[in-house]
Amino acid sequence: MGRVAVVVSGLVLFAAGFVCGHLDSALPSMLNAEQDESGILPSDAITAYAKTRKTVMDLNDMLIALGLSTSSTSDVNYFSVSVGGINVQRDLEEGRGVDPETFAALYAFEDQELGTTGKKERIFKRFGVEVSQHLDSDESGRVRYKKKVVQLYSTERLNQLFERRDQLQILSSNK
Repeated sequence: MGRVAVVVSGLVLFAAGFVCGHLDSALPSMLNAEQDESGILPSDAITAYAKTRKTVMDLNDMLIALGLSTSSTSDVNYFSVSVGGINVQRDLEEGRGVDPETFAALYAFEDQELGTTGKKERIFKRFGVEVSQHLDSDESGRVRYKKKVVQLYSTERLNQLFERRDQLQILSSNK
């Protein structure tokens, strides 16, 4: 008798869920306004972003001029700037791994179809010609630079860079 009660209870719960699920689509639903994508941030935040970007770009230019940094992407590498500069080009050439921002940019590629052949070409649009001409992918889809798989920095290297960032934050807070 107890088993029958459990089965009947289960069927009743299932039926109740089924009915509620169907009633939900029959009842008027709450409407949500679409977000205006042009207003990603409030105007004050956009102004602060513009000032910050200008400052970061100036610091990036200074690090490059001092020989403390190189870039392989077509834009500022915020991670590199935050740790006082990284020689990204040397890291790519030596196959030692790359910083997180460069690694992410490498995997932000586009596959474009070439004409009617159905063959696809991988486009690395965040890199200039001098770097992208040496980029491709292996059969597993891993990005390669000059036929060597590009990896993220080792844990040790990342920890060194984060320690350097911490030191820079301490030094800059004393100014």
